[in-house]
Amino acid sequence: MRRRGAQFWLWTNSRLPLHTHEEVLGNGLQVEVQARISVEGVTQVFVGIYDDNGWAICEEFHDRRAGEHYCTALKWGAQRAREWLADTQAFVAPHRPQLTLSPVITDEPTLALRRMEMTDRERLKIRSEDAWSEYLAAKTAMLELMRTSKVDPRVWSDHKERLRQAIDRRVCVQRAYLN
Repeated sequence: MRRRGAQFWLWTNSRLPLHTHEEVLGNGLQVEVQARISVEGVTQVFVGIYDDNGWAICEEFHDRRAGEHYCTALKWGAQRAREWLADTQAFVAPHRPQLTLSPVITDEPTLALRRMEMTDRERLKIRSEDAWSEYLAAKTAMLELMRTSKVDPRVWSDHKERLRQAIDRRVCVQRAYLN
């Protein structure tokens, strides 16, 4: 059973017919996308992401173009949910299992602006810039640590892991960006 948040209750309208797409991801997260046509003829999409217990993690709704088919809107909503999850889930390098960094961007207004519709090329460019800035920050932190006279072994291993993950993230994003 899903525990709906405020965004769902603001969006819901029982008089309008809707179409639903639902997914359960491997980690237990549930994705629900609903599309409907408003009275004015505008296609509207609701995107909800819920944890394995049904609690709302993210709920949002969007007005799409007038006359857009609901199938297209459902596909867009599913892609939007994947992007939201990719932006908020920890990065995992595809070539080796490891513990990873949290997302580079933590400022909510910045994340919201990044989630706006943009081309794949623009999205990859932003991810590339984020990966580069994270790499520079990790490198600077490691260099400062190397300049100190005494270093705790746990702090050293944490900084070393951060730098290695920043390098992995940068390489992975660059490969996608250059293709």
